[in-house]
Amino acid sequence: MNVYLITATCLSLTGSAFAQTALLREGDLAPTGAPGQLIEIIGKSTVNSQGGFGVNFRSSDGTLDVSGIWGNFAPGSGALIRESMVIAGFEQLRYDIEFGLSSASTCYVTSVDVFGGASNVESVWLDGMPLGLAGDLIPGTTNTFTFFTDATLTDAGVPHFVAGIEDSAGVLVGRGLYSGASPTALYETGDMVPNMPFALSSSAIDFDYKFSPDGSQQLIEMDLDTAGTEDRAMSLNGAGLVLGGTLLREDQPIPTSVGGIAAENWDNFDFYVINNSGQYAITGDTNGATTSDEFILRNGTIWHREGDMIDGNTVVDTIEGLAQNSSNTIAYIWDVVAGADTAEALFIEENLLLMEGDAVDWDGDGVIDPAVTIEGFTGTNSLSLGDDGTVYFTADVDIAGSTLAGFFSITEGSAGTNYCAANANSTGSSARISAQGSVSVVTNNFSLVCNSMPSFSFGFFIVSSQQGFVANPAGSEGNLCIGGAIGRYQAQISNSGAAGAISLLTDLTALPQPNGSVVVLPGDTWNFQAWFRDQAASGMSSSNLSDGLEVVFN
Repeated sequence: MNVYLITATCLSLTGSAFAQTALLREGDLAPTGAPGQLIEIIGKSTVNSQGGFGVNFRSSDGTLDVSGIWGNFAPGSGALIRESMVIAGFEQLRYDIEFGLSSASTCYVTSVDVFGGASNVESVWLDGMPLGLAGDLIPGTTNTFTFFTDATLTDAGVPHFVAGIEDSAGVLVGRGLYSGASPTALYETGDMVPNMPFALSSSAIDFDYKFSPDGSQQLIEMDLDTAGTEDRAMSLNGAGLVLGGTLLREDQPIPTSVGGIAAENWDNFDFYVINNSGQYAITGDTNGATTSDEFILRNGTIWHREGDMIDGNTVVDTIEGLAQNSSNTIAYIWDVVAGADTAEALFIEENLLLMEGDAVDWDGDGVIDPAVTIEGFTGTNSLSLGDDGTVYFTADVDIAGSTLAGFFSITEGSAGTNYCAANANSTGSSARISAQGSVSVVTNNFSLVCNSMPSFSFGFFIVSSQQGFVANPAGSEGNLCIGGAIGRYQAQISNSGAAGAISLLTDLTALPQPNGSVVVLPGDTWNFQAWFRDQAASGMSSSNLSDGLEVVFN
């Protein structure tokens, strides 16, 4: 089992939140600082590319309810980012669960009372500026906005949101996905989208969408206008997503090249993620047997499905969350078999992090509290994953028979120090090496991992006691970051699969070297790197390398 730091702490605005991964708990004093305001609800979390994080909450003193967003735009202690307030002629009321976080701004949905006007009006905001209110004219039309959902932000601070559309007679006629501080329609009811057989529907199903942090990539579930039935299909960057010659659409066959089995169709889609390189993942169901209907699709191939074994656990039933970071690492919540029952479990890639019944550090002292155990993961996709590997989520815990909600993080235990920049590979990202487990020689539980490789690429790890630098060794597109006598794990060549990652559980009693294997001793320093097949810009076959990793063993 890999080593992870698992903490849930009470709110501390003066402590070292980043070191302690300071979080929120139900019943704590709200970060607004208002006397008697206690946190009642903890909602959805999000992260940005600067290492910041945020979560929305609601608090009450029994009379007055307050909504807010807590976190930080950069790594560091959490603090109040926004709270419902009186501003610009409006009294903000309750924040919606969805919100976006850039390097310095938030985009969110809230209902408002208008001074001297209507009350409880739906609205969408960028920081302290309203982008739109129900009843506002949609630019270039005679229609008006009627409601707002699913507000997000790109790294550059470009807002996106979904809105309902009413005609001049006050009749709901559709919905749309809008972008920008002066909202522009990206897609609206009635639009025809390339590769889609029908126009977009006016049904009650919202657009569900994900944009990459830089806004260059988009993955959207769209409802098609087919006689009022629910008929949804996935689009990628403005066109219907076609896999194996077939549109990724409900009730359509799953090609065997994607991982489908005989007489199996797509049934529905649940969660989606996409990064700046266009690497994506989608969860959902097929119409297959109960042991095969839930799936995770990664970059066009079914990666895992119900009934698979992941880190010694059989996954079954429902996937309840999905998150991704820029290096194409994913985290997800999936039920697993637990005796005669099932339990919700949190994974990152192939590693189990936490599951129902596990104890957590509830008071933030760095020590697991045996009497405080996970009761269940909560929220609608309230799962986020930072580029540093920190997983954020909300969960209910059991404390002496009482249930309380908390906002948690899990930070992967890191072994080693990265050095020597890697060149970008054909995915547009640079491969990164990391280590998991223990640096204790006696424990002999030390694994190497390389992420952000090209999909379905063969690669292996190399090792040396010395660092070095050689640009483009043997015609490679990368940099060799180790020198001296170099050992190769050639017998453990691996394929990166759809996830673009390889891993290796090493044997510290038999580290490969040119003249035979050696035993790692306490105090030894070794340097590791991954070497893999890649494609040059010219289209010719080549190779590339990750950055380097220095590890001091004890």
